[in-house]
Amino acid sequence: MSLLRLKHEDSRRIVVLVLLVCGISALGSLISLNLALTIFLVLALSGIFLLIAHYQRASEEDRIQQSQDIQDLQFIQSTLDLRRPLPYFTRWSSSPALAAQLIGVIKVYQPRCVLELGSGVSTVVVAMALRDQGSGQITSVDHDPVYAEKTRKELAAQDLLSWSTVHDAPLVQTQTPRGTVPYYDMAMLDELGPIDLLIVDAPPRHSCEDARLPAFELLKERLAPGALVVLDDTVREDESASVAAWLSAARDNASRIVPCRKGVTIVRMP
Repeated sequence: MSLLRLKHEDSRRIVVLVLLVCGISALGSLISLNLALTIFLVLALSGIFLLIAHYQRASEEDRIQQSQDIQDLQFIQSTLDLRRPLPYFTRWSSSPALAAQLIGVIKVYQPRCVLELGSGVSTVVVAMALRDQGSGQITSVDHDPVYAEKTRKELAAQDLLSWSTVHDAPLVQTQTPRGTVPYYDMAMLDELGPIDLLIVDAPPRHSCEDARLPAFELLKERLAPGALVVLDDTVREDESASVAAWLSAARDNASRIVPCRKGVTIVRMP
């Protein structure tokens, strides 16, 4: 990891370290300038060594993640009937790990009705997998009309419109067991049959607290018996309530946590 590519938590660590060094040195200066200088040098050198160790570990983790991404991309390319290149995987899109896991789930369980919360590269990958198996339909909802249209255009370019539908779904005030929160209008899904595979990759976490928990609260009863639920971004602390809810409702020993950059959790329902 380059020192010029600081993450938010890295920046906070550096600021705290600098403030700590300055604060302790200032206290030492009340006793002696020489003492203050000694304290400053010791703390500064210690901090530098700690930062170097931190970035070495981070660089090693990055190399491991890049290796996993390459393996997942190789799996995707070797499994799907790619007739044109896939869209780029970016930090805001689904990860190669999520796409690979979705392909594996579809090949094994052959779902017919797939509902995805949040459209993008994963929509294209799932539609391809359904086309390749010869059955199934993915319905994706997206609160961002620009992004939804971008996904529709990519599906059209890939000749996948027969296997997919993308709905514009602005977040509206929706009643949940926890109260009223902004969420997708469930009325648009009334014609959707029992869901065999639910992909939870939205809405964005800034929309409300525990933004993805309503998927459990509002969609659990719409799932077919033995349905699978694939949760993305599960390494994030703000996804913990959603993950815990799904795991608590899962079939015994029928859940799996995939170690990857963003975190993917797969749950098999009773």
